[in-house]
Amino acid sequence: MSSDRTNANISAIQALSKVSIALSETVSLDKVLYKAVTQCIEICNFDAALVYFLEPCGEYFVAQHSYGIQSESSKQLRKLPTDFIGGIVMKNGKTVITENLSHHLQQRPQLEGFQSLISVPIKARRETIGVLDVLTKEHRDFSPEDISLVESIGLQIGVASENAKLFESVENVTTKLRELVTLNQRIASCLHIDVLIPMLTSELSKVFKADVLFLSQDDTPIIHMKASNKFDEYQFASDASVQCLWQKEGLTIHSYKKLPSRQKLDALFGRFGIKRAEYMVFTYGVNNHALIIGKNQNGDWSAAEQEVMEGITKTITLALTNSYLFQEVEKSRERNSNLRALQTAAQERERQRIAGEIHDSINQSLSGLYFHLQYCRDEIEHSPEKVRAILDKLLSITKDNINELRQIIHDLHPLAIQKFGFVGAVDELVKTCSLQEIMEIRLEIVGQPIRYVPEVEIQLYRVIQECMNNVMKHSRASEAQITMYFEQSQLRILIVDDGVGFEPHQQLRYDDAYGIMGMETRIRDIGGALSIFSRPGKGTKIVITL
Repeated sequence: MSSDRTNANISAIQALSKVSIALSETVSLDKVLYKAVTQCIEICNFDAALVYFLEPCGEYFVAQHSYGIQSESSKQLRKLPTDFIGGIVMKNGKTVITENLSHHLQQRPQLEGFQSLISVPIKARRETIGVLDVLTKEHRDFSPEDISLVESIGLQIGVASENAKLFESVENVTTKLRELVTLNQRIASCLHIDVLIPMLTSELSKVFKADVLFLSQDDTPIIHMKASNKFDEYQFASDASVQCLWQKEGLTIHSYKKLPSRQKLDALFGRFGIKRAEYMVFTYGVNNHALIIGKNQNGDWSAAEQEVMEGITKTITLALTNSYLFQEVEKSRERNSNLRALQTAAQERERQRIAGEIHDSINQSLSGLYFHLQYCRDEIEHSPEKVRAILDKLLSITKDNINELRQIIHDLHPLAIQKFGFVGAVDELVKTCSLQEIMEIRLEIVGQPIRYVPEVEIQLYRVIQECMNNVMKHSRASEAQITMYFEQSQLRILIVDDGVGFEPHQQLRYDDAYGIMGMETRIRDIGGALSIFSRPGKGTKIVITL
C-alpha cells in the first residue's frame, strides 16, 4: 500500500510538472489551451475535454478549445447558456462530478456518446473565469486522485491564461513577462525545495528589480531566511510580528507600507530596511513560508508588476507543494531502504545468536551425553551402580537441554499465545520479566478482551516484548505498567515506566533505532498506530492503538 501511494504521489508530481512546463512554453492563449486540453486527456486517460470562458455579459459560455469532440457537436457546443452544469461550477466555484450523463442528454444532446463528466472551475485572482470539462465514453468512478489532478490542471489553466492575457495587453513589459515564463517553467520543473528557494529569491529579484526574501519556520522558534540582498543567509528568533505574518491568508498577495501610525509588521520589515512590500504566505504541515518582495522606499508597484505578482502566486504555491510531496516520497524511499537494511542485519544477527546458543549449549551438551552413554554401555555389566548414578545425572542434563530448546523455540514463535491466548501470553511475559526482580511490573485489563487473528496477536505480542526488553535494559525504572483497554471500536495498549526517559527525536544508537523502527513497522503492518512520549528524567509512555 505504501509503495502504491508513493508511486501515485510521484506520478501526480510528474504529471503536474509536465502540464506546468507545457503551459509555460507559449504565450499564445490558443496554444496554451490546446496544450492544457491535450495534456489533460493524455495524463488522466479521458476521451474528450473542453475549455469554456464566461463572456463579459455573464450570460453565455464560449468554448475556447475542445479535443475529442466530433466536428458537428463541437460547433453546437461552441456557445452555451449558463443553465447547464458549468453554470453551477461558475456560481459555486467548486467542482461538479456527473458520473451518468444520460439524464442530461435531453438538455445537451451534443454530449451523446459520453457517460461521465468532471467540471472544474478555472480561476484567476480568486475569481472563477471559466470551466474545464473532461468527459469519458465509458462510465467511470472518478478517484480522488483523478479529481485532484484535473482541479490542479484547471488551476494551471487559470494561471496560464492570465499570463497569456498579460502578454497580449501589456506590450511595454514584454521582456519582463518573457522572463516570467522562463521562471514559471523552471519553478514548475523544480522538485527540490533547497534548490527552489534560492532560485525564487534570485530570479524574482531580477524580474522586479527589488529585494526578495524567503522566510521559513518549522516546529522550532527559529526563522531561517534566504535573501537576494546583503542579508543572504540569516537566522533570527520568532516574535509577535512573525506570528502575525503566518496568520495571513495563503494564495493571496498581501501589501505592506510603512506608515506614521506604527503597524504590527513594522518591526519585522524594518529589520531588513523594507518600507514597501508585497508578500505571500504558504503553509504545509508544520512548515510556514513567506515570500517577500520589498523596496527600501515607499514608491508604488506598477500595474504590470502587480499583475505579474498575481500571475505567479499560484505557480509558486503549486511548486512548493510539489517540492514537499517529492520530499516526502524521497524520505519514504530512504526510510524503507534503511529499514530493509536494518531488518536484514537483524535477521543475520538473530541467526548467528540462535546458532551460537545451539552450539554453545545444546550441541556441547549432546556431545557430552553421547560420550557418557558410550561409557555407560561399556561399563553397565561391570559397575551397574556407578552407571546408574551417571544416568541420573544425564537425565537432569537432558531435562535442562529440553528447557533451553523450548526457550529458543519460544523466541522464534510465542507458543504461549496458542496455550493461554493473547492476554494470557502477555501475562506470562510479565511474570517472566518480574522473576528477574529488576522492577515491579503490573498488567491491567480494562474491558472485555477479544481475540484477533494469530498474525495480529503475534505482532502485538512481539511489540510488547520489545517494549519490555527496552524498559528492563535502558529505563532504570523502579516500576512499569501495561494497561490494555478493550474498547468498543478499538484496542489501546499503554506501556508506562517511571525511568530516565529519552528524547524521541534525537539520533539513537543503531540497535535502539532499529528496535523503534521495527515496532512502528509491525504496528503499521496490522493497521494500527504507535506513538512514543518521553522526556529525559520524566519516564516513557508508549501508546498502541488498533
